[in-house]
Amino acid sequence: MFIILKTVIFLLIINFGNGFLISRFLKIKELDFLKVSLCGMMGTIFIQTLVAFVVLIDCRVEMILFMLGLSGFLWFIRGKDFRILDFRKNLDFWFWMLLILILFLGSFSPYLYDHYSYYVPTINYLKETGFVKGVSNLDLLLGQTSFWHIYQAGFSDFIDVNFRINTYVLVLFLIYIYQNKRPVFLLFFPFFLIFIQQPSPDLPIFILTLVVFNELIEGRNNTFILALSLFAFCIKPISFWLPILVILESFYSRNFKLRSLIPIFLFGLLFIVKNLWLFGFPVFPLSVLDLDIPWQPSKEILTYSSQIGLMKSYDMAYSYQQISEFNIWQKTYHWLMSGYKSAFNIGIIFCIAILGFLAVKRQGMIYKLIFISIFIKFAILIIFSAQYRFFIDVYLITFFLLFKDIAYNKTIVIAVFLSVLIAVLFSFPGFVKHRFHMGKWMSGFTVSQLIRPVEFHEDSYKSYQLGNLKFNATRKLIYKTPFPAMSLYWLKTYEYYNVFPQRDKNGFVQKKLTSEERSELRKIISDLEKSAP
Repeated sequence: MFIILKTVIFLLIINFGNGFLISRFLKIKELDFLKVSLCGMMGTIFIQTLVAFVVLIDCRVEMILFMLGLSGFLWFIRGKDFRILDFRKNLDFWFWMLLILILFLGSFSPYLYDHYSYYVPTINYLKETGFVKGVSNLDLLLGQTSFWHIYQAGFSDFIDVNFRINTYVLVLFLIYIYQNKRPVFLLFFPFFLIFIQQPSPDLPIFILTLVVFNELIEGRNNTFILALSLFAFCIKPISFWLPILVILESFYSRNFKLRSLIPIFLFGLLFIVKNLWLFGFPVFPLSVLDLDIPWQPSKEILTYSSQIGLMKSYDMAYSYQQISEFNIWQKTYHWLMSGYKSAFNIGIIFCIAILGFLAVKRQGMIYKLIFISIFIKFAILIIFSAQYRFFIDVYLITFFLLFKDIAYNKTIVIAVFLSVLIAVLFSFPGFVKHRFHMGKWMSGFTVSQLIRPVEFHEDSYKSYQLGNLKFNATRKLIYKTPFPAMSLYWLKTYEYYNVFPQRDKNGFVQKKLTSEERSELRKIISDLEKSAP
């Protein structure tokens, strides 16, 4: 907890300081504490992403960003204009109680599968090498390289060595709740607590979505809100509907200004160039707008990825061939009846129906625009990969619109009770470990985490070479395996599709295997399977 507190304090200072410098440079006025901090975060990520093209994101980058943020913070202190900190008068006992719960729950071991298979491997390769051309040819997931993990990598040598940056984000959102007196957001607090043990991009997406919605509902739509919505898209493209909503609202209210295109152009261009360099296509994981870039993954792997995405929509209960033979009614039926996740899918339909009802019954064009934007998202995702986890934000905004005027004294009791319950489940995870696969990485409470967060250590790796590629391989998850690294899963996938990554001009490409190379790959797979677990 103590180390996490250090991380939160440093990031509060750095992001606010950088945001203060940016707001002064761009002459942006009327920003509150959260918006200044988010401004600093966006500026920081923009710099980190540019830097990653030429050098690794190491302690030198972190120190420069720290000094910039500290300079901005000291400039703010010197100005003695503390109106931006007026939210302090709204803080009460329960704020500090929730803050302690954030620090406490953030100190538990990461438990999400993606933490070990995607989040940490992405952060580590950025720290070791910076951007690598065609890195998706080594491991397709690395081609995603979210802006959030670029941001995390830039602070992981000193400020946040344990990858608990999401604790800071939730603290920032807690400040926003009390600053804007939106108690309904406290109802989401217990749910958000389960994302702070790992640098999951989902949490900042959820929070940015709620912030953008609140600003729109309050009628504060401006260029900065559009920048926030685009920022969410760059963190995770599944939020594509959010900038659509903001742009539609801007046109309707006639607030759209040409200067709004500046952040869209800058962040959009950087996002596309980053994806082209790492993945070979403008938007991961879609293989559309083919520019015939030489380091694109093979068509076999791209087809495999799209098929897996579609199969996950049905909880992997049907093969791709079976799904492709379903008519529209069969697809709808099986999607709504796909195992225990069908409850979430049915819930999505109910949420869309509720949003449609609100669009008809409530005054204000904003409700109609919300429904249109969400329906666009639903229509697009149902074609590619309608996984229930891609619609969590739909649940959040529906709940927000239904209960946005709820009283503080009601929400705080529910929020604290459920948050304490979450803390108990993390402290004694026997129930979760026996019923959910993700619980196997939960360690329960240990006294040492009052100082240092708990970390899970994965199995060891072995080194091999195939063709001109020397690589490290693990039986299970890559986690912190030195780059370049591949899991047994990907080795078997490459063997099945008869392709394999190779070095090519400081990057990676995928090439067809010769019969000798395929035989050698089988030997590597066999040797890795025999290695000690």
